Amino acid sequence: MLVVSKSLLITLSVLLLPTKRFGSVDGHKVTATLITNHNYPVEEHTVHTPDGYILTIYRIPTSFKSQQLNGTIEKKVVFLQHGILCASDDWIINGPETSLAYMFADAGFDVWLGNARGNTYSRQHKHIHPDTSDFWRFSWHEIGVYDLAAMLDYALAESKSSSLHFVAHSQGTTTFFVLMSSLPWYNEKVRSVHLLAPIAYMRSHSFILSKLGGIFLGSPSFLSWVLGSMELLPITNVQKLMCEYVCSQGSFFKFLCSGLLDFIGGWGTRHLNQTLLTDVCVTHPAGASTSQIIHYLQLYTSGDFRQYDHGREQNEILYQQAIPPSYNVRNIKTCVEMYYSENDYMSAVEDVEYLASLLPCVELYRIPYSDWNHYDFLWSINVKEVINNRILDKILVYDRDHGNSLSL
Repeated sequence: MLVVSKSLLITLSVLLLPTKRFGSVDGHKVTATLITNHNYPVEEHTVHTPDGYILTIYRIPTSFKSQQLNGTIEKKVVFLQHGILCASDDWIINGPETSLAYMFADAGFDVWLGNARGNTYSRQHKHIHPDTSDFWRFSWHEIGVYDLAAMLDYALAESKSSSLHFVAHSQGTTTFFVLMSSLPWYNEKVRSVHLLAPIAYMRSHSFILSKLGGIFLGSPSFLSWVLGSMELLPITNVQKLMCEYVCSQGSFFKFLCSGLLDFIGGWGTRHLNQTLLTDVCVTHPAGASTSQIIHYLQLYTSGDFRQYDHGREQNEILYQQAIPPSYNVRNIKTCVEMYYSENDYMSAVEDVEYLASLLPCVELYRIPYSDWNHYDFLWSINVKEVINNRILDKILVYDRDHGNSLSL
């Protein structure tokens, strides 16, 4: 048993080690290039957070199709936020006919794509260099109350709007819950909310590495202190080279790429668009802080949705209490639509339904496929029919019923 425990400990340590031996790839133009290649206009914007991080976000202000359909009609704003180890690329690599960002642009929306601190596009700070641990001293709590708040405010100011539609996947949904619970006046800034594979409570979480990681990192310890605040899995030149040979069409080893997504997101899906594997591999993982992972492991261990646990002594200083405060999700007054599935290792059915029981206004949509996994919400062959059309229709109906006013 001791030998097994040591092996698991070594495995977890390796998974959480930063990848700094190889030079990080400058990915700042990937999203812009992809959008431009599909003949859509794109703008790159810089957002500064209150604690000094510098984020790069993207805007698709219009499309040729929407100009033909809508002319000069005032545009509604929609904001899309990615999950952990992901980036703005998530919403566009499926191509113009299927990707949600392009579908919104074609329907006449002013589309904004967010990027959280620490990913490929947002590795900058006013005073701190990303090669230092101080840069990575954050979790998804800071992404929620600082990054998401700043990005939403910026998008609304630039578009001269008072409210927007919000769509998020995975960790993006967590940051939404954090923001709306902690700063409830932000509820007034969203029109409709659509959360794919939502994550808050993790009591029924089934991912094997979370079960193992929870043993060693789910509570404050010397190991969690050592492994916290480090860069996790940035895109590297070696990774890009491997993608060209391992995940490309016709590769004998292509099954390894789809197998990795199955292992993390849920085994046995028949929906993954295999032709996207090279694009997914080139743009993912997009980097994060190890503290984001540790924070999730703490949720799994505690069974609660609460702030980062720094240990009793530090908690007393930061929170004036021994254990971290729980997020009050009842502060989320906005009506929330949550999309979830049976085969999602990250977002368990029981956890989503428990969360729904606490929210003041919620509508659940359970995917009608038993094998639909965590990444099918983004990159399945039928994501347009199963998810995207539904979201777009819901938003169009909302705007029709609430008139042309951009305020709530």
